[in-house]
Amino acid sequence: MTFKKLKQFINYKTDLDKIHRSNGDAYALQIIYKLFPDYAYLPFTPFSLNPYTIIHILNDILLNDRKQIIEFGSGVSTVIIAQFIKINNLKTKMLSIDNNKDWQSIISKDLEKYGCGESLVLLHADIDKNEDEEFIIKNNEFWYNNDAIKSAIDKIENIDLVLVDGPSTGTSAYARYPAYLCVKRKLADSYCIFLDDIRRKAEREIIEKWNNTINGQLQFEKMYATITVGHKFSTKPLSH
Repeated sequence: MTFKKLKQFINYKTDLDKIHRSNGDAYALQIIYKLFPDYAYLPFTPFSLNPYTIIHILNDILLNDRKQIIEFGSGVSTVIIAQFIKINNLKTKMLSIDNNKDWQSIISKDLEKYGCGESLVLLHADIDKNEDEEFIIKNNEFWYNNDAIKSAIDKIENIDLVLVDGPSTGTSAYARYPAYLCVKRKLADSYCIFLDDIRRKAEREIIEKWNNTINGQLQFEKMYATITVGHKFSTKPLSH
């Protein structure tokens, strides 16, 4: 194969991959919007979890009976999950952590608008200097305020779903590395971890490092990856 043909093939594969992702997200959005009133508008941004990723999370909550969720990085997914818990009368509780007060204020207003905040605690935690040497990898000097997170997590038992889409990687490509380390002492016997933005090299390294310790079932998807431990049902959504 000539270089020109190889380049054409790579471009074709990339374009086809984008089409598949767009189809998956369009399918997922149809499901998500059925959870909300007809007038609903959900503020998806470039920083939001993809709709397809979100319905994988919803599947996992329902099919694997998740009871305690920790989310690093609040967003439109927070509102969708809270509404899903409400609509399905689940006993699931969720702690959502973010460093941006203004952004969490927007999320809080949406939770109030749809009346779905009962199962959820929004925790503001500033980005501070890393003080725990265990959290340090490749000069990731900053993480959420450890005292604030530790105090909140100390009150929780049996975390069985961890969603990692924060903090921003503006301080370091490896900024999200401490997430698993923060919750590991409180994890249930059976749990799942979702890490977003897996197309980035650092995120792939992070989840592989986590799994070297966890030794769970690591699965890479197009935009995210999961580690599953213990009893579980397959929860990957239908794909077109």
